[in-house]
Amino acid sequence: MKEFLFALLVLFSLASNAQTMKDSFDSNIQGWTEISSKDGEAVIKDGVMHIEGKKDGGTNLLFGTKTEPSFIETHCFAGFDPKKDFEIKCKALVKKVDDNNTFGLILNYIDEGNYIVFVIQEGEARLLRYQDYELVGRIRNQLKLKEQKKASIDLSVKSSFQKLQFFVNGMLAIESRYLPLTSSGVGFYVCGQQKIDFDDFEIIK
Repeated sequence: MKEFLFALLVLFSLASNAQTMKDSFDSNIQGWTEISSKDGEAVIKDGVMHIEGKKDGGTNLLFGTKTEPSFIETHCFAGFDPKKDFEIKCKALVKKVDDNNTFGLILNYIDEGNYIVFVIQEGEARLLRYQDYELVGRIRNQLKLKEQKKASIDLSVKSSFQKLQFFVNGMLAIESRYLPLTSSGVGFYVCGQQKIDFDDFEIIK
């Protein structure tokens, strides 16, 4: 009985020590990068992080390249310890879900050529690792996400005990083990002619 009570006390202590950072994009207190060019834009407006890609994403996402890939991203350095357990959640209001345009979450962002990105499209999810602009690792999995327009999608990632789990609408899409994270850089990603409003971003640590 004492062991059971001690376990409950430990769980309560861990839960009470959890901290949540929320961003509803009413301002730019986190220091998100913003861009606007002929290729697309990533800007905070009307209480959301609006990202729009205006250029065909090409094949860089799938096969990797040592040249700069075509995508639009925004990121911030959220100030959490990536080596400790954390969870990231957000909502994505997507103009269209199809098999030509991808979107998702960035982790371990160091610079524009070094990061991890979890992306989804119609029927498939991928976890991609880029190093100096070159694709150095990939995990793929089928995803029960059909072609649709004006979709509201919940994205989340959990990191615990050297395991990364990515969820789409509460469904486990990708799991990866022993993938060390060194940066608190996180962000949003769009590749191709896609338009998305990201909102209700939070990090639980």
